Amino acid sequence: MRVILEELEGDVARLIPDNGNDPIEISRWNLPNEVVLGDVFEIYYESNRPSIIEKINLIPNERNRRLEKVKTKREILIKRTEGKKYQVKRLKDS
Repeated sequence: MRVILEELEGDVARLIPDNGNDPIEISRWNLPNEVVLGDVFEIYYESNRPSIIEKINLIPNERNRRLEKVKTKREILIKRTEGKKYQVKRLKDS
């Protein structure tokens, strides 16, 4: 399962799953030393105990790839709205 590092508070790291499940809180020490908010990880669970995390791997460059994707979408939306004229309709007096 892929998750995004959302928050580091003390010794606790909060991870948000891509699939929309509830956030996962783990010990900060289960992550690599040089993590950055927004980093994306793959979590592997034990096969005989699916609630136990077996390992957590950082997915290299995934954070940057996602940031670029969002940036591109934003630029498309901005271009779509540029040049549009918004008309204000006057309401008839009653």
